Amino acid sequence: MPVSRLFSLYPAGPVVLTALLLSACAAVPDIGPQPVVRAPETIEAERSLAAAQAAWPAEDWWKVYGDEQLDRLIQEGLRGSPDIAIAAARLRQANATARQAGAGLLPSADLDASAGATKQSYNMGLPKDFVPQGWLGTGRVALDLGFDLDLWGRNRAALAAATSEERAAQIDAQQARLTLTTALADAYADLARLYEDRDIQARALEIRTASQKLVAQRRQNGLETRGSERQADATVASAKAQLAAADQAIDVRRHQIAALIGAGPDRGLSIARPKLSGLTPLGLPADVTTNLVARRPDIAGALARTDAAAKRIKVARADFFPAIRLGALVGVQSLGYETLFGPGFTPAGGPSSFADKLFRKDSLFGNVGPAISLPIFHGGALSAQYRGARATYDEAVAVYDKTVLGAYQQVADAVTARRTLERRLADARSALAASEDAYAIARQRYEGGLFTFLDVLNVEDQLLAARQSVAELEASAFTLDIALVRALGGGFAAHDALSKDLPNG
Repeated sequence: MPVSRLFSLYPAGPVVLTALLLSACAAVPDIGPQPVVRAPETIEAERSLAAAQAAWPAEDWWKVYGDEQLDRLIQEGLRGSPDIAIAAARLRQANATARQAGAGLLPSADLDASAGATKQSYNMGLPKDFVPQGWLGTGRVALDLGFDLDLWGRNRAALAAATSEERAAQIDAQQARLTLTTALADAYADLARLYEDRDIQARALEIRTASQKLVAQRRQNGLETRGSERQADATVASAKAQLAAADQAIDVRRHQIAALIGAGPDRGLSIARPKLSGLTPLGLPADVTTNLVARRPDIAGALARTDAAAKRIKVARADFFPAIRLGALVGVQSLGYETLFGPGFTPAGGPSSFADKLFRKDSLFGNVGPAISLPIFHGGALSAQYRGARATYDEAVAVYDKTVLGAYQQVADAVTARRTLERRLADARSALAASEDAYAIARQRYEGGLFTFLDVLNVEDQLLAARQSVAELEASAFTLDIALVRALGGGFAAHDALSKDLPNG
């Protein structure tokens, strides 16, 4: 009895059949409730992130430093950096994967055509007179149609997962941009520090040279020993070595900047001394404790991957249920038209062409109907796949939570460092002023014969160390400012919503 006739006699037939199919399926294991990502409201950070109000960083945040050379370098990097190219290629890969997943929701069609020649054996148990003689042509043209009903939402969940992964790749491109721009700004700020250090080393060489001349003069007058003179010579040689090391460090940092922007080391030779300015006072957005998760590309990317992992669980769960695919095959085929391989067999009606015989009405063939795939026993493979998808989701949630906590830590660290920098810099400048006074007094007392050269040398060392400390703290102000920009997301904003659940997805 046809299935349609059975269903007409028994209206409950489809329900009964569905129940039977589901009862025969492999059982879905119970793996407990899914964890959820951590909400920003659960993170206590109000006191640590207390600061004056300020706006979120702009997309071109580096322009506030007023250095046109830095702007040009960053623009070059955004155009030519291999890291940006890598992120763009990965985005195209994710886009292609999403398109491939979307194809599962559409019908498929394949056209198959073939032509050839065949010769049948005369020794297959049939009289030779009943077997076609010689080589005979064969032909077949068929159109194969298929459509997955996707009753349990497997294909839709796969598309949603691929779409979330594509979104994550888009955000990764923004993260690559933030990483590049902040790395360039960091290296550029450090280049400014290295130039300041070179100035200090050049000034140190001047001081050591002046002391050397003074010691040599006093020795000629019988007021100093040969040992003191040689010690002064040694300090000059050491100062020259330190100056050469400062020049080397500047060249190395230039090479690094050139590599970051995707250029060769010769590009670094044209990088002039930075002229950074426009350092702003410490400030944080008023909604930083709750809106930070939407301003950090790494957090948004982790959330998109968590969303994709949740959809992969639905894909694995759908594998436990029967899959129904509608199929249709229609075409024409024939055997026996005359070929050119030999005299062959000529029918009573005379030789017939390929097209005449192949496309006759009698050559039509086909079939249509549903195909049902019912999983019953796979040795635990489906259960393992389902548990693995859940474990991947649990990992994605943990990675997201870790990324969120790390983001708040980075902001708090930058705020704390910026807040204490002003006090440290004020103390260092006071120490420098005192060291300069002490050095002036020591020179006077040495010229008056009240100090030894070793006493002067100790005071010189303290003066140079104080100058070095002030220069490093002044340079670190820009470094910490860049760190705060990086911690606040560098102008990123997740405007587009992540993929939502589709019906039955």
